[in-house]
Amino acid sequence: MKLDTVHAGFRVERVEAVQEINGTAYLMKHEQSGARLLYIDTEDTNKVFHIAFRTPPHDSTGVAHILEHSVLCGSRKFPLREPFVELVKGSLNTFLNAMTYSDKTVYPVASKNDADFHNLMDVYLDAVLYPRVANDPMIVMQEGWHYELDTPEDPLTYKGVVYNEMKGVYSSPDSQLDHHKMKVLYPDTTYGHDSGGYPENITDLTYENFKAFYESYYHPSNSYIYLYGDMNIEETLSFINDEYLSNFHAIDVNSTISMQRPLTQGVVASYPYGIGQEESESEKTIHSLTYVFPEMTFTQSLAFEVLTHALLTSGSAPLKEAIVKANIGSDVSGYYMDGIRQPLLEISVTGSELDKQGQLQEVVESTLRQLVDAGLDKELLEASLNRIEFTLREADFGGRPIGLAYGLRVMDNWLYDEDPIELLRYEPVLKEIREGLQTDFFENLLRTYILDNTHKALVSLYPQKGLQEEKENQEKEKLAAIKANMSAEEIQHIVDQTAKLKDMQMTPDTEEALATIPLLELSEISPTVAVTPRREIDHKGIRIHHIDVPARGINYVSLHFNMEALQEEEVFYAELLSDVLGRLDTERYTYTEVAKEINLHLGGYTMDILPVSIYNERDAFVPLAVVRSKALASNIGHLTSILGEIIGRTKFTAQDRLVELLKETKAIWDTEAFRRGNTIVTNLLLAQVSNIGKFRDQDTLGYFRQLVQVLNDETALSGVAEQLMKVQQRLFRKDNLEISFVGTDEELAAFLDHLDAITNVLSDDTWEAQLNMTASYVNEGLATSGKVQYVAKGGNFRDHGGTHTGTMSVLETMLRYDYLWNLIRVQGGAYGAFANFHNNGNMVFCSYRDPNLENTLKVYDGLPTYLRELELSPREMRKYIIGTMSSLDLSNTPFLQAARAMSLYYSQTDEAQMTAFRQQVLDTTVEELQGLSDVIEAVLQDNHIVVMGNEQRIKEAGQLFDQVNNLPQ
Repeated sequence: MKLDTVHAGFRVERVEAVQEINGTAYLMKHEQSGARLLYIDTEDTNKVFHIAFRTPPHDSTGVAHILEHSVLCGSRKFPLREPFVELVKGSLNTFLNAMTYSDKTVYPVASKNDADFHNLMDVYLDAVLYPRVANDPMIVMQEGWHYELDTPEDPLTYKGVVYNEMKGVYSSPDSQLDHHKMKVLYPDTTYGHDSGGYPENITDLTYENFKAFYESYYHPSNSYIYLYGDMNIEETLSFINDEYLSNFHAIDVNSTISMQRPLTQGVVASYPYGIGQEESESEKTIHSLTYVFPEMTFTQSLAFEVLTHALLTSGSAPLKEAIVKANIGSDVSGYYMDGIRQPLLEISVTGSELDKQGQLQEVVESTLRQLVDAGLDKELLEASLNRIEFTLREADFGGRPIGLAYGLRVMDNWLYDEDPIELLRYEPVLKEIREGLQTDFFENLLRTYILDNTHKALVSLYPQKGLQEEKENQEKEKLAAIKANMSAEEIQHIVDQTAKLKDMQMTPDTEEALATIPLLELSEISPTVAVTPRREIDHKGIRIHHIDVPARGINYVSLHFNMEALQEEEVFYAELLSDVLGRLDTERYTYTEVAKEINLHLGGYTMDILPVSIYNERDAFVPLAVVRSKALASNIGHLTSILGEIIGRTKFTAQDRLVELLKETKAIWDTEAFRRGNTIVTNLLLAQVSNIGKFRDQDTLGYFRQLVQVLNDETALSGVAEQLMKVQQRLFRKDNLEISFVGTDEELAAFLDHLDAITNVLSDDTWEAQLNMTASYVNEGLATSGKVQYVAKGGNFRDHGGTHTGTMSVLETMLRYDYLWNLIRVQGGAYGAFANFHNNGNMVFCSYRDPNLENTLKVYDGLPTYLRELELSPREMRKYIIGTMSSLDLSNTPFLQAARAMSLYYSQTDEAQMTAFRQQVLDTTVEELQGLSDVIEAVLQDNHIVVMGNEQRIKEAGQLFDQVNNLPQ
């Protein structure tokens, strides 16, 4: 396509090659409708589409978020209850979701299959431009909020998916802090409101306001259409024009994001947040010092990312160290947020007290002034710049399509009428920033935007016992008062409305409606497994696993150490070792120098504790400690040298530093525990029935519990260094090492030439396997100040004669998007629920952000009956099979391919077994699904339950649990 030509109504306004992404960018505008379109032409077969709208809210009712949910509940061409769910069930998508941001809403899809990609685009375009919700308030009641009354005598309650989702979000104190912070910093603009919805404001949303919001913003003239990948662009543009945009004419849409007038002086404020009656208030205060900037250039924004990493988040961050040394709090973090029109830089401190609030700004600004006046450490800045540059070049987005990440990135300019292509072209910006290392460029940024900036706020959140109960009682009193002021006719109307909504939710879609969603044929799915090549090499007695996949000149190195030589009580110290290694002094470096070396020469360093279940074994698993790093091939010598220094020459003698790191970790857990609820309860539940479950609990709540015990016991605390050294010596042995390496043959040879830097520091000792997980677990209720629950039930189906098959994976898909979705999310109001069936026999059902508890357990218990009565048409069966195959064929980065190959190696899974499993999925029948009812019923009757949630709800359901406990203090 050439500049200034028209294709299916789209005029090409710019054409530019973008070498950083190996593609060509075409910026277009649809002349009739006013829609903007950016197409990135690349050889990537993982195609991406999104349509986004600028959606600035004017209040915190969550209208943008509720609208995002609601448009996916049926449309003109697809008159189903939830086309989105039907797509997930039966699509080969590599990404399918929708996201509400503070000022935009984005609807992205991705697929490698051409027909599937076309179908996904069709459903999403119809959803946003012709949604059923535009004329059906019942959908807003379901997805947003509604009054609920089953009978006139019942107490009036609130219910709704987004309402309960946001109650879950605001169960975390850091989310509450963000809400208060943004209101203070942006009092006159959209950023002062919560686009997701503040629970107390969500119930103010009317259908009339909802509909007005949709009609104001969901028009092609306010849209941003993005296409990426190897596709027939002429056909794609013709489809978008002919089916959709040709039906619209350009209009003026007032969706401009206004600028907040700078505050003339900083604001200081504090707010309470609720904790449980039995929780300690000590060191539970959180502080946030935030600076708001004007609109920033790409260079300025990337430079502030460098500054944030160098000063606040790297292991050698001087500003973080100054705050910690001032004893303001246990954990310090910071981030630069540039996905809004007026970016901000936040410095947050957890594990503090309210009376230390005033110290934070004083320490931050005095430290920064000293650093600026003396001149910033340019080597530190260069190290952080190298780390950020590595991330840009690696373009690893954790398995998500790379085109999706690029599409979201360009919106950070495009939404504000700036150049979207600029944000893909990072080479000139990196060059400019690197040149700034030779000048006072960074110092001037700090002077202008931090030290001389009055648009700032110091906001603190402090704990208050009973606050949550007080708010819950206020809500009950408010609802009782509302009901008391209703007439009998008004009450009956709500009863009728509740019944009508439930009837709508329980009425299945007709076969005719279901048939409107396009569906692939099973013949279009390959029955073969894509296996990552792995070649074993012996190098001086060390087994090397070579994974030769394209990796952009980056080498990925993983050192695998078996943990079987440890005792059960030492697993905690192995977890602790993974947290502190790389953050302590070594024989050659201080811990700040270690961080500098990592950032200067590597793309990162981590240590993870990873158990791998052995295929077709109930209890056998391989417990691994995996040390990982990555670097450009030219830096492989630095990689081996730094890894050798960290694992072999770390010094554990600095007790003050160890205590500082332990307190930092505890502070993170204090604020993050509730957000990790589904992982905590599933691990606790499976710990009742399996050794691997007990092991995994040591990485979540078990770790948190032992960490608190150690911090509260001076004797145990003084012995931490000795325990860490013992674990280090038992793990890091020559006879206990296997290595995976991603790179070419030439790069592998270079790596082996430098490998002695690692192997020479390893112990020559040998240890016998002795790890035996013996801890006992019971049904447990975890009482918190949260407003919703995480409800888990399960057990082990091998104990009841069950065998893991591909049919169980199909059942996972079916339950997540049908049975559990309908009863727990749609009717129950929870944010979601899932089922997992593992090869070792472990089975778990779990809900999250769930307003219910006992009712959810009843849903789980009703599953066997549902399965026995299950009827599926051949088309519906095919849909679930396709959706399951999609989850088996996720995109893989070089790192993920290597991790997957090593997991298969340790689990003793071969290609034949994987192929057989895949065929079982493809061959699944309704009868096989029905046949799982007995074994699932037997597991459910074992009655293993763990719930984490609201303190009052947990205590009311106390008869379900052997123990009711609070989170560690």
